[in-house]
Amino acid sequence: MQWSRYLLIALVLLQALTEAKRRRNNNRTRHDRRHNVDRPRNVDELQMPQEETEGPHHQGDQQQGVHHYHHQQQHQTHRNTHQPLSAQEEHEPLPSEQQQYCPSCYQFEMRRDLRLEQIKDRVLTATGLLTPPNMTGIVISKNPNIQGIIEEVESAHIPDSPYNDDEPEIKTEKMFSPVEPAPPELRIPEEMDVLYFKLNHEQLGNRVMRAILHVWLKPMHSELDRSVPVTVYKVLRPNEQGENVKINEVTTVSESFDPREGNWVKIGVYKLLQEWLNKPDENLGLVVTAFDSQGRQVAVTDPKEMPSNAPLLEIHTEETRRSRSRRNSGVNSFCTTNNKETRCCRYPMVVNFVDLGWDFIVAPKVYEANFCNGECPFLYAHKYAHTTLMQKLNSTSAKHGPCCGARKLSPMKMLYYDHDHKIKFDTIQDMVVDRCGCS
Repeated sequence: MQWSRYLLIALVLLQALTEAKRRRNNNRTRHDRRHNVDRPRNVDELQMPQEETEGPHHQGDQQQGVHHYHHQQQHQTHRNTHQPLSAQEEHEPLPSEQQQYCPSCYQFEMRRDLRLEQIKDRVLTATGLLTPPNMTGIVISKNPNIQGIIEEVESAHIPDSPYNDDEPEIKTEKMFSPVEPAPPELRIPEEMDVLYFKLNHEQLGNRVMRAILHVWLKPMHSELDRSVPVTVYKVLRPNEQGENVKINEVTTVSESFDPREGNWVKIGVYKLLQEWLNKPDENLGLVVTAFDSQGRQVAVTDPKEMPSNAPLLEIHTEETRRSRSRRNSGVNSFCTTNNKETRCCRYPMVVNFVDLGWDFIVAPKVYEANFCNGECPFLYAHKYAHTTLMQKLNSTSAKHGPCCGARKLSPMKMLYYDHDHKIKFDTIQDMVVDRCGCS
């Protein structure tokens, strides 16, 4: 009985060795296929010396050559696989590794490009431009109000305060209208230096809260010119056909300043602007005079004379509307590609309008927009996890889960030109991603 036990153990060991050898051969076959090792498909394809006689001894040598060839190929594959890599090769995965270990790289780039297109569409839609304005030959004004807005926007941080549904939101906007040539049908005499401002009555309506005329006074060299009266006249339509247009004084302002520096003068014209909005046909323009002690006109009224100091009409508008309620006021942190986070997360993204060729945006030129990317496992970062789960259970045709997207966005102040080359200062909603989530 003892010998039968030993025989049984030997049979089990033999069977185990046979199975191990079979698995090893299968693994070698899969290994060779994965690394595309070019080896002969049969013995006849081996380039080995052929003898005239093919006896049993020759066949044994041939099989031995096959095994030797396989051994060399496997040794070469092993050496290629385990040889040291350069620094660049260590950080650059093979194409097969990129496809196997970085399936979300394409999605990451796609999400970032999609976010950029969303921002471009948002800006054009919110401003009502639809297409970027042509800025050929446009010179940015040196008006201190505009320069101050540029500095404000470039360093602005809009406070993140939640909306209150019980309080209406007041949308404010500033617009700087440049001087334009008067329409020919107004029949303004060529010798009359008229400042004409084109108004969009449908856009302004009854929203105007303030109107300021900005006029630049040239440097003067006399101490007697510390206070120069600046008078504004409105152009009147003639009562009878054939008569010349007339002017009527609207207001006169006088401010003290250093005459050697040159100065901007602000003149309130709110009432006059309201007249023009109520009676658009009465808008024939303005005439501005400012004479120094020697009787010279020092007010710049011709845009071609000093383009950066040309007159501007600043208009403030307000619009009351119902605000949206924000679900939450917190801000989540950033994720980076080094984190190897696969779930839905917020990633940093900088938008450069200069690189986009959008020179009609005066400020900001660069801002942090951020975007969302990642997977959304069920019940991860859901606002209403119970509802999502019930929808999934009750749906027999659901083939995909929730998507990663922006759950909280902030507005951004922007100074830009429109198609009429008016400078507008407005707040554009939903420009900065503050939080990402799944839904």
